[in-house]
Amino acid sequence: MFSVPAEILKQTTQCRHNFSCLETGQCGDSPMCAVETAHGEHVLCVRAADWPNCPYHLDFGGAKFCVCPVRCAIHQQQGPRSQAALGSSG
Repeated sequence: MFSVPAEILKQTTQCRHNFSCLETGQCGDSPMCAVETAHGEHVLCVRAADWPNCPYHLDFGGAKFCVCPVRCAIHQQQGPRSQAALGSSG
């Protein structure tokens, strides 16, 4: 489904789902958080109905952020058109 460079995988040392997002597009048994905006290449502002117990999720100032290197790489691969479709579905 998705492929990221080995260097990105090496940076993602705290993944609790064995990189399931790469094969299934999901984070464990849950959908990946929908991206609202990207702040550079390494920080995503996300919308999450159920805030999972993830070491890459940050709650700051009422906003939710994802700093997972793999999720950020997937977002870059998907591009703005796919993200707009994701945002309109939920």
